[in-house]
Amino acid sequence: MAPRKKDAEPLARERIVDAAMSIIDAEGLDALSMRRLGAELGVNPMAAYHYVPNKAALYDLVLEAVMAGVDLTTIDPALPFADQFKQAARAYRDALLAHPRAIPVLATRSLRTAAVLRPVEPILGILYAAGLTPDEAMAAVDVIAQYILGGAVGYYHHEFDDEAGEQREFEVLDPAEFPHTTRMISEAHYVGPDGEFEFGLDAIVRGLLAGPRDLPGGRPSC
Repeated sequence: MAPRKKDAEPLARERIVDAAMSIIDAEGLDALSMRRLGAELGVNPMAAYHYVPNKAALYDLVLEAVMAGVDLTTIDPALPFADQFKQAARAYRDALLAHPRAIPVLATRSLRTAAVLRPVEPILGILYAAGLTPDEAMAAVDVIAQYILGGAVGYYHHEFDDEAGEQREFEVLDPAEFPHTTRMISEAHYVGPDGEFEFGLDAIVRGLLAGPRDLPGGRPSC
């Protein structure tokens, strides 16, 4: 038997990930199976098991592939730290929305691999430079990630649930019982998902970086 080339496994894994992402993007997460993956690759499904032992491991590769799409090269280091942090948050959201059908994988899996942590590294650098302690930086990364992921999950359900496209109107409410809600319905203008994202992002970043910060269990800092 000829010896396996040194670069054979990484190249094979890359093909598997590319095929898996193509299936998810086109047909959704439910369509992804080892059999379907083998068909996409044009190989016996058992061949994929040499590189990916089970579906859980395949989902881990999908998570890493999405995180690899977080492009932080456009962050302008000349900007204030708050603006740099916002740019990083937008890059993370863009990576998620580039593969919206894969969002359930990100919402249900957590990895601490180099591939997943690689885009986190420069974000931590921004937070440290802004004066946050390691405790505060960890909390800040988690807060912003949960905010973005929560919005992405909402986007996923809006786009791909069975009821997608069905516009639900507010129930007719009694103004005496719901004075504030009826005022909102009659006077407010919906700014859209991007507008709401920017509104929330600005509020969160100002709160995280403005200081003083009082982290429960930690020491407040300025």
